[in-house]
Amino acid sequence: MIKGQGSTDRELNRSIQLPHQLWIRLGLGMTLAQFPCIAILTQISQGQPLKSIPSIAGLETTTPADLFPSQKVGGGNTTLPQVTSVSQLSDVQPTDWAYQALQSLVEKYGCIVGYPDGTFQGNWAVTRYELAAALNACLDVINDRFATKEDLAAVRKLQEEFAAELATLRGRVDGLEARTSQLEAIQFSTTTKLSGTALMAFQYGQSAGGFTAFDPDTGSFSRISGGQTNPTVISRVHLNLTTSFNGKDRLETVLQTGNGGLDTVAALGTGVSGFVNSGSVDYAGFSSSIRLWRLVYNFEPINNLTLSIGPRLFSRDFIDTNSYANNSFEDFSSGFFVNNRLIVPFPVYGPGGAGGFFDWNMEGGPFTVRGGYVAASPDNATKNNFGGGFFGDPYQATLELEYANTFGKDKQSNYAVRLQYTNSTTQDISQNAGGLNVELSLDKLGIFGRYGYSGGEIYGNGANTILPFATVTDSNQSFTAQTWMAGVGYRDLWMEGSLLAAAMGQPFINNLPETSGSSAPNDAIQMNYEVFYRMPVTDNISITPVLMVITDANNNSANSPIVQGLVRTTFSF
Repeated sequence: MIKGQGSTDRELNRSIQLPHQLWIRLGLGMTLAQFPCIAILTQISQGQPLKSIPSIAGLETTTPADLFPSQKVGGGNTTLPQVTSVSQLSDVQPTDWAYQALQSLVEKYGCIVGYPDGTFQGNWAVTRYELAAALNACLDVINDRFATKEDLAAVRKLQEEFAAELATLRGRVDGLEARTSQLEAIQFSTTTKLSGTALMAFQYGQSAGGFTAFDPDTGSFSRISGGQTNPTVISRVHLNLTTSFNGKDRLETVLQTGNGGLDTVAALGTGVSGFVNSGSVDYAGFSSSIRLWRLVYNFEPINNLTLSIGPRLFSRDFIDTNSYANNSFEDFSSGFFVNNRLIVPFPVYGPGGAGGFFDWNMEGGPFTVRGGYVAASPDNATKNNFGGGFFGDPYQATLELEYANTFGKDKQSNYAVRLQYTNSTTQDISQNAGGLNVELSLDKLGIFGRYGYSGGEIYGNGANTILPFATVTDSNQSFTAQTWMAGVGYRDLWMEGSLLAAAMGQPFINNLPETSGSSAPNDAIQMNYEVFYRMPVTDNISITPVLMVITDANNNSANSPIVQGLVRTTFSF
């Protein structure tokens, strides 16, 4: 029992000084209620009589007003002020050894009250009884913060009422854990995702009259009559391994294979190789051997800037993109409609090469600057016929400035304008070319097009690469060239995810001289037409009927029109 009235100085002096370790333990390990022992000490120090406290249990609910019946604050009964910040205690300093413990008790748990004069009196002694009362009050607070018997009873009742639902959830969680364990057991990498695209196309085409066919292997022409081509099946497969090491980078590894199939346009020698791809389907002629098709690492050193470097990449992946005409797996089949062949020269487009690109979206706004360099023969340590190596022929360096924005109600319409410049040397033909790539989407309707102009020079032994469009007799000859295409597309026609699009254009308008009597006199301008309708069968399968027509093929008015139809099926996974 704590002494009440009649307490002597000798009895009060039996109090003990609290060890530092105990105060630290209280500060860091317990939640203390308001300390009645502090009120008792205050009463004793001021010579006031203590009210009778019959037991420690009674002390647990004792308030400062019970202990200070005669103390007046503001004209009313005394209540010790609740301290909300340790800075309110005037005699507690940050340099005090127990400062952090008091700060935690006051500000985190709200367990400490001060004296009416705003002090804590931390050096005063405390009896064991007072300590017992303080600890008991703290335990009450702790108990109040945990569930009572009534709370536990309510929880048990809820468990009984929702036993079926809880069992169902438990079963689902167990199932998910088992499935996750299975996936973790069979996954080949925690950082790499496997995806792929497989294309299969059936085609048949015909040139009704005579045609001068170009053999790219021999570089020569032969005249054939109409009706001498076969229907073929063409396939091309990409397996994509996409790896991220920190969530903001991406390593792309793409393997490719095909069946080597050609379409009618390629079989007749129209744009299958040489300086310009002028009409053959972009997925024709790929070998059945599995080869590394793309290896490039993309990362963001700063916000809005992406850098891409690699020993095997393609300039068309980074520049001259277009929402309607850019991907032969999904939209136009002709290589001519996929890219501007003056901005993305075919001798670099076809094989790809080593190099790097940057993509800088200024302040995340409508302006984007792109650029890069690709060398198509980076593996040649010794010079070949055109030079080769990382800085030799063939190569291209390109810069592109894009402005793209949205407009209209709910921002459903958008447009993009891209200005381009390319410096290239490809198979003894050097060029400086400028280009324009535009697209406008008015909700579901789209209008798009490309234009290119270049000044070029033919030199050395590579002059025949400009065949079959013209015959070059001077190995040091300058020329100008133009190319253009324009089209229209409509999305979600008859079914969601579909695309109906048509385009026309001229691949290679040039000022090279005609050659009288030549098999390729350059006396006309080739015109290409293509229309397709992509129909999604599922989220991963689409079927696309395609119709292609070419007139005056190879800039030769003696060539009959080529008409070709395809049915392309694309699988993505």
